[in-house]
Amino acid sequence: MHDWKRIVRERIGGLGLDGARESEIADELAQHLEDRYEALRSAGAAENDAYHQALAELKDSSRLAEELRKLPKRTPIEPLGAPARQGFLSGFTGDVKLALRNIRTKPAFSAMVIGMLALGIAGNAAIFSIFNGMFLHPLPFRDAERLIDLDETAPKWNLKYVGVSNPDYYNWRKNNSTFEGMAFYNGANFNLFDRGAAQRIEGAAVTYDMLDVLGLKPILGRSFLPAEDRPKAPHVVMRSYALWQRMFQGDRNVLGHVLKLDDEPYSVVGVLPKEAVFPDRAELWVPLAVDTSPEQSTGWYLNGVGRLKAGVTTQQALADLTRVHKAKVQQGWSVNEITSPILTPFRDRQLGDFRTVSGILLGGVAVVLLIACVNIAALMLVRGGARAREIAIRTAMGASSGRIIRQLFTENLVLAAAGSILGILLGELCLKGMIRLMPTDDIPRWITFSMDVRFAAFCVIVTAAAAVLFGLAPSIQASNPDPRGCLQDTGTRTTLSRGRRFALHTLVVCEIGLALVLLVSSALLLQAFRKVLKVDPGFRPENVIAFGISLPDVKYHKPEQHVAFFENLVERLRSVPGVQSVGAAQAPPLGGHWGNFWEAEGEAPLGPKDQTPVVLQVVATPGYFDAIGITFLKGRPFNDHESDLKEIRTAVVNETFAKHYWPNADPIGKHIRGRGSKSNWLEVVGLTKDEKHYGLDQPMKPSVYVPLHGVSMDAMHIVMRGSVDPRSLIAPAREVLRQVDPELPMYNIRAMKERLAQSLWARRAYSWLFASFAFVALVLAAAGVYGVVSYAVSQRTQEIGIRMALGAQPAQVMGETLRNGMVLVGIGVVLGLMAAFWSVRLLQSLLFGVSSRDPLMYTTVIVGVACVGLLANLVPARRAALIDPMRALHFE
Repeated sequence: MHDWKRIVRERIGGLGLDGARESEIADELAQHLEDRYEALRSAGAAENDAYHQALAELKDSSRLAEELRKLPKRTPIEPLGAPARQGFLSGFTGDVKLALRNIRTKPAFSAMVIGMLALGIAGNAAIFSIFNGMFLHPLPFRDAERLIDLDETAPKWNLKYVGVSNPDYYNWRKNNSTFEGMAFYNGANFNLFDRGAAQRIEGAAVTYDMLDVLGLKPILGRSFLPAEDRPKAPHVVMRSYALWQRMFQGDRNVLGHVLKLDDEPYSVVGVLPKEAVFPDRAELWVPLAVDTSPEQSTGWYLNGVGRLKAGVTTQQALADLTRVHKAKVQQGWSVNEITSPILTPFRDRQLGDFRTVSGILLGGVAVVLLIACVNIAALMLVRGGARAREIAIRTAMGASSGRIIRQLFTENLVLAAAGSILGILLGELCLKGMIRLMPTDDIPRWITFSMDVRFAAFCVIVTAAAAVLFGLAPSIQASNPDPRGCLQDTGTRTTLSRGRRFALHTLVVCEIGLALVLLVSSALLLQAFRKVLKVDPGFRPENVIAFGISLPDVKYHKPEQHVAFFENLVERLRSVPGVQSVGAAQAPPLGGHWGNFWEAEGEAPLGPKDQTPVVLQVVATPGYFDAIGITFLKGRPFNDHESDLKEIRTAVVNETFAKHYWPNADPIGKHIRGRGSKSNWLEVVGLTKDEKHYGLDQPMKPSVYVPLHGVSMDAMHIVMRGSVDPRSLIAPAREVLRQVDPELPMYNIRAMKERLAQSLWARRAYSWLFASFAFVALVLAAAGVYGVVSYAVSQRTQEIGIRMALGAQPAQVMGETLRNGMVLVGIGVVLGLMAAFWSVRLLQSLLFGVSSRDPLMYTTVIVGVACVGLLANLVPARRAALIDPMRALHFE
């Protein structure tokens, strides 16, 4: 007795029918086979012959198709091929169930697709979260799109941003007609001595209307009054919400409380709302209280933020402010011929180059996702060929092309959803890792990297786009098989049509090209980062620690007291065990800027188009040069006996200063002074190497070092070089400071080596992130090449077997296979190079010391891609060369 039902079920098992439908078909066909078998036996056929003849009828495509068409279609879930009689939701639910069943039957294939998608979506989710937090997340201010950063620019001084002067601040506020309000501010940090402990509090001096301009209100108390924003007004202060909670546990009786800031009493008049996160990191606000008269101008040091009137554009506001600014020239304020207003959207000014970098990274991960989708589309084409017989049977059952496309696309959508969920989880882990690498000092507090509605919408769009990209075209192609040809082919081998082979090869070429674009870009970025790391910082950061000290004016109001304090502190610190040298400077490397204008004795008068360089002026003690490790090219440091508070006699300059003022002469013995001043000339006694004050990848300005003895400063940075771990010097240094003045805190404590490394965090992050994206892209492209060539070899097994049986050598077969695969790689490389030549222009601003047409980088990438392509082709080529002709022909 033959089990005809089992045989029929095995044959129709791939159709995805539900239990009742499959049982009905199996019963009908099994009965037909049993009847046929009995008829043959009655006609005298042997048992084995009758069995095989009956089984042959099941393999007869016309018989199978006829029997399938005759059966009524009565399933509760609409089978593929049945007329749509149910609602969309019910039909879609059935499609999803069938899709899940088909996915489970191919676990390896499904896992590969989901894994590729997860890799692409993970990067997109992480980078979009950063982009969203920086540029899409709403600012915590009312109508934030109307907020504009206010500053001045001076091309003649080679400065894009100068700051706003006191007179301009007053003039702009009074005479503009396009702003609803303007507020100005400046950094104003304080020493706070509370409960026996000294600490440094970051703050800001702001105009009385800062909260109004930001569109905020205090949660407790009031804002500053106009009368309080004037020189010599009573001292008042507003606390940030965080400081209120941290130091006073949210006590609502805080109003009227007196804080001792820099040894002066300040009365608390209000508590800022949580949203008052600008000026960044300011935990205390005090009134700006500046004198706006021209004779009291102390340079360009203010920052501003303005709120545009409704309907006013940035261009209109700039024209209006330029009119106001230049009108001062007619009133004798000639410097306004050099300076001009510059208006920048608030968010863009605060984030600087982050928009460019995050946009480039977002483009990079989008390319990775595109490569993953292209790779999956190639797999779908191959799988579509393997499912041609199944789809032909469904077509014979009456399924329309649209119905088949819908089912296949539903499978793709389910795969995309699974890949998206896994990718989002991986992206969250990547995001957390990237956030840990970001130095908190460089990221504004109002930036949050959270999953919000925009993130959810992005993930939905990416998932749908991925499903369309990798699934739509293969689904359309797979939905139009040749039913007769597919059903007549009872073997296991299926062959793609010429059109599908061309589409498959095109996808692989696209993968190679896109991967090469990413590889070229990442190679250039990494080379630029490598160049930056090789830049000589101009000082020796090893074993150096620096920290700041600020003297309150109430206690140290005389210049002589400033000099005496820092000299005494430096002398005491020299005796700390492990300390080799100690010095002090008001602006150590990577630690601030004080610009001024200088002139050299005997220099030619400046022409109207000549630039006047802004010179970095550093006030330092003689021991600073040795402590920070600055190299002298000529001459020597100044000493304490060459200057006093009445007269500065000597100075030290850097290479850039010497090249500008004396390009072909020895600077030692030359004389300089502040431009336009009538003070005595300073003799240049030393020439130093440039120290990269603003960062390794930033140009150095001319620099002049002047002695503390001649220029009194109330805030300095102490620099200590040790023979031990510099961090171990902090505790003894703090004890020495406590002995000198227990109410003074140390602040901005940082090892110089760490400070130097942190200055490169952004360049390091985006360079290695882009390199990781390129690596993933290359792996995906190599997998695509391997898959296509392997599939081609499997399709040609019979042909290769015949050729080898007729005398073809394995080396010939291997060479031909390699040649066919490498042609795809070569075409992809050529197209990728063309795209790379165009796309790398977007990276130009990030390529420090590297040309976007660097031939070495391009050659290295091309050779690397060719080698990877060769390896991807080699395995299937070797398999083709090792085909046994007899086994191949027997298998076929």
